[in-house]
Amino acid sequence: MKLFAAVFCALLAVCVAEVSQRIVGGTTATYGEHPYICSLQVQSGGSWYHICGSVIWNNNNVVTAAHCLSGSASSLRVVCGLHRISNTDSYQVTRYLSSYTNHPSYNGNANGFPNDIAVMRLSSALSFNNYVNKITFATSGTFAGQSCKLSGWGRLVGGGATANTLQKVNMTALSHSACVSRWGSSYINSGHICFYEGSGTSACNGDSGGPVRCGSTLTGVTSWGQSTCGGTYPSVYTRVSYFNSWLVSQAGSQ
Repeated sequence: MKLFAAVFCALLAVCVAEVSQRIVGGTTATYGEHPYICSLQVQSGGSWYHICGSVIWNNNNVVTAAHCLSGSASSLRVVCGLHRISNTDSYQVTRYLSSYTNHPSYNGNANGFPNDIAVMRLSSALSFNNYVNKITFATSGTFAGQSCKLSGWGRLVGGGATANTLQKVNMTALSHSACVSRWGSSYINSGHICFYEGSGTSACNGDSGGPVRCGSTLTGVTSWGQSTCGGTYPSVYTRVSYFNSWLVSQAGSQ
């Protein structure tokens, strides 16, 4: 089965590891509804392109999926307070990266892309408001059975165009055993959490690295799934609580 973790070389002169992610089956979010999400962008040929989502951890650090990052930090930036990719929104702010660190055990060549999480350090601190703000990261809990919310600018259909305006969709968190029963134990480990809401609803290319929250808590970072998007298998996310100690060691507390 082909997964949506391939390579993002089609539109860019640089290559960034891709995991299949725009939101399929979602609706348009309202401006400020998800103030913790930022667009991770790469510079190529003098222009900047959205490649992944990312999540505000604190004023100085933003978290994304490790597969979203490669090359020099100087070619990367985050745009927070953003609603429309191709427009300038009233409260959007841009921060360039001073550095980033992928989880030391991340393996983009292994089944299930284990430990797919990274911390980015900003060149200057973010100031928080109603449109740019941090979210509480989960430190425990399974969240199984809860309806949670995914947001991102990824593709609306597998193989289609990415969204210009931020999308959102509700998805149900699965138990670890339910996820293993669908994907198999060679793909799913304790650092994963799966969400599914039926065929036709999922993350897709461009949503990678972005947030899924249960209540007011960040539960997952979008990682991988079926390359067609919106299929019959659950989307897979990095389980934030599993990596709490490592995140704190890299970025400090919130």
